[in-house]
Amino acid sequence: MLNWATTQRTVRNEPLLDRNPLRGVKLPREKNPKRPVESYDRYVKLMKVAGDVDWRLPLALTLAESTGRRLSSILNLRREDLDLDRLPHGWLKFDAVFDKIGREAWVPLAEYSRRVLRAHLKQLPEDSEWLFPSEAKREQSVDRSTMDKRLRKAYKRAELETPDGGLWHAWRRKWATERKHMPLKDVAEAGGWRQPQTLIRCYQQSDAETFASVVLDAPKLNSTPILLQTPQAGG
Repeated sequence: MLNWATTQRTVRNEPLLDRNPLRGVKLPREKNPKRPVESYDRYVKLMKVAGDVDWRLPLALTLAESTGRRLSSILNLRREDLDLDRLPHGWLKFDAVFDKIGREAWVPLAEYSRRVLRAHLKQLPEDSEWLFPSEAKREQSVDRSTMDKRLRKAYKRAELETPDGGLWHAWRRKWATERKHMPLKDVAEAGGWRQPQTLIRCYQQSDAETFASVVLDAPKLNSTPILLQTPQAGG
């Protein structure tokens, strides 16, 4: 946040901060940080009650589960960011203005996400440009704290424990962990990570299935030497 403040200007064209006062300070690190990871079966249970808690929650939860995007990017989606005619199931545009790394990206919708989105659009007020309008001010998108409260309420109604040490980011970790077998560069690009190293360090987690696969399914290395030969000229 302090680094960000050094890049922003006031109405007088002055920086909010001349320098980061914590630059060079070695901050303490938690040796065992809490990084909860959500699961699909819990998503299904939450979806059964989400609409009763808040009409906006089913789509917000579905997009968090299916795209892995940050909540701020999801809540600031607008009608103009939809292309439902684009194959295979429609696409969403995440605007650079509302993206943490400032990068615009078009992301494909999963088939079930498209169904939830279409149901959401039927409830969306016609005069709202935002997919997640504020209840108090239609010209604004709903704030994060409101949706945090709604999701916590849904956990309680579904009789599920709220993730310890996280909320919406637990769905982002789920998305990243499910894609450990996919090319790292593509996963980072699709999910909105600037550095793949951050994706590995903070989001992709070990899970029982892939952990066991490392031991049980790895191929055996034989003793046949691999000969690297220099191609002959003309051959």
